[in-house]
Amino acid sequence: MFTLSKLAFWKRTSPDTRSGRPMGDHPAWKPRLGLALSSGGARGLAHVGVLEVLEEAGIEIHAIAGSSMGAYVGALWAAGFSGKQLEDLAAEMNDSRQMWKLADPLIPPLKGLFKGEKAKKHLSRSIGDLKIEDLERRLMIITFDLDTCERLVVRSGSLADAVHASCAMPGVVAPVSFKGRRCADGGVVDPVPVGALRRFGDVDRVIAVSTLPSLAEVEAGCCRPEEEANPSWWRRGTEAFSRHTNPLAPGNIGDTFRKSIRAAQIRLADDACRRADLCLHPPYVAARWHEYARFEHFIEAGRRIAREHLDEIRALAGVPNPETQPHEPTKDNLVVGERVA
Repeated sequence: MFTLSKLAFWKRTSPDTRSGRPMGDHPAWKPRLGLALSSGGARGLAHVGVLEVLEEAGIEIHAIAGSSMGAYVGALWAAGFSGKQLEDLAAEMNDSRQMWKLADPLIPPLKGLFKGEKAKKHLSRSIGDLKIEDLERRLMIITFDLDTCERLVVRSGSLADAVHASCAMPGVVAPVSFKGRRCADGGVVDPVPVGALRRFGDVDRVIAVSTLPSLAEVEAGCCRPEEEANPSWWRRGTEAFSRHTNPLAPGNIGDTFRKSIRAAQIRLADDACRRADLCLHPPYVAARWHEYARFEHFIEAGRRIAREHLDEIRALAGVPNPETQPHEPTKDNLVVGERVA
């Protein structure tokens, strides 16, 4: 007689119908981990620190999904760059002159302030003409169609073009024509792409890494602007000039637009993180989206949060903690009975 208990046993030991892998508590079964990397501008460099810790711990990642800065970091990692190499690339952006070299202003600035083509060429120098489907790791890059409002989960085609589309911040970078669609920053519609990873990544467990402020941090006042106590006359003068010339200056149209988007992102990110098996959330620090000079701080924040949760990550990956594994007896740790045997 085929009882329910036999059915439960069959489910645990039979192959996964999609991949042919054993399931459940079968000895050969090992969970496939997916990593969802958030948007977040310069703060997204925390992803690099998380990746470094995963590499050090020998944690295998089966699939990655990324939005905006998460797409940029995830693409380089999926293309074979190590965490250390990513840190070296981040250090290149420490020089403000290097940032200006990547600026390609749009004149007149009707669709955005910058084209973004120089940044794409800079990425292409690192990854060449790779296609997403040719990568060793499964990669999903998030962007969206401005005309249909559809979220696009890009899983094939030019890697550099897809990242360019995912990083096209509305109002700053002009929309990108990608596969016949007019696309913009994936972080607007899906800042922490947990759902895309579960649907298309063929993964068993999902780890989210969010560098956006949590709702709790917002309520605690972390996003309130800090005012300098006694700004110099030079600082007051440059800020006044900027308010009259720079659309991204505090209070101007670009700043208002960007902050409005971020307010919506925070709530989308909170919902996505609740659907992950584990969320790594470095403490939020106020920083401008282009503040890459603080790369060391952001990367270290990623390392710290990953190390704090390393036992949980190992458990999700089915990787034993080396510190708790029994050691083979040696001359120094043999028991008395073994010495005299």
